[in-house]
Amino acid sequence: MTFQKWRGAAAGAATLVVLGAVVWFVGVPVSEWAVGPQGPDLSRVDRLAAVNNVRSGLLTGLSTVVGLVVAGFGVRRYFLDRDKQRLEEDKHLVGQFDAAWGRLASEDPVIRANALRTLFRLMTDSERDRPLVLRSVCDLLRQRSTNQDGAVQQGPDITAALDALRERRRRDEPDPLNLADIHLPAADLEGAGLRGARFGSKSVLISAKLSGSDLRDAVLTNANLTGADLRKAALGGATLDGATLTSAVLIGADAAGTLLAGASLRGADLSGADLRGADLRRAVLREAKLDQTTLTGADLTDADLIGTDLSTTIGLTREAVTAAVTDKATALPPALRG
Repeated sequence: MTFQKWRGAAAGAATLVVLGAVVWFVGVPVSEWAVGPQGPDLSRVDRLAAVNNVRSGLLTGLSTVVGLVVAGFGVRRYFLDRDKQRLEEDKHLVGQFDAAWGRLASEDPVIRANALRTLFRLMTDSERDRPLVLRSVCDLLRQRSTNQDGAVQQGPDITAALDALRERRRRDEPDPLNLADIHLPAADLEGAGLRGARFGSKSVLISAKLSGSDLRDAVLTNANLTGADLRKAALGGATLDGATLTSAVLIGADAAGTLLAGASLRGADLSGADLRGADLRRAVLREAKLDQTTLTGADLTDADLIGTDLSTTIGLTREAVTAAVTDKATALPPALRG
């Protein structure tokens, strides 16, 4: 430590000596050389005045150069310190990530839950690690939502994973969430950003809370959403062909352009929902509530509307009704009666 102090002092002294020498050299010899020797047309007083003017200009210029050099070193030091700080932060984050991922393999669901909460916090701080953390969250949901006997699991780790999906900041993901064949009855995903998510044909979301969620372009083919709460959910462009939505609540849902071919919507509440351009071929809509539901351009070919009250629907055409399966108990809008 003493050696380092002496080395620093020696470097400072050498810098002062060099700087003094440069100032003397610029202020004395260079100034006189710039003015030149005293001639017959230049008095001693005038020469001294000229030398002083040149010296003043040179010293001012030297001060400016020194200031710029010092500022340059300061800027360089700032960026070096910032890079060093970033490296230290990255090292710290990597350590925390490694520890959290190691705990995900634990057999204790509480330890896994704490690991997921750590990953969620780190994901919030490190945007570039977001895709990797989300893949880990989805992996856990797929692997841990059922046990080897097929029984549904709802431990604290599942709750922590659902919290991460629900509470993360919404943005377009570079890769769709892989939630294939998850079994999450009564899952709380209210308001979650699930755009483009892939749920697979064996997914079970019975009585799931999905109100206000973003499910645009999601793939839920043959998924079981019996009794799910989808009120005011965004379903535009989603694929729900063959899905079971019996008794589901889709009040005010935006399902324009949604694929619902062969889906079961028996007893579902679609009041105020927007189904413009939706594919409802062969869909079962018996006992469904369609109060103020928009069906403009919807394809109802072979849709089961037996006994369904369509009297307050919006945009329904005679051609669409003719293509569907109806009976005398089917209540049509006033403009289509008779």
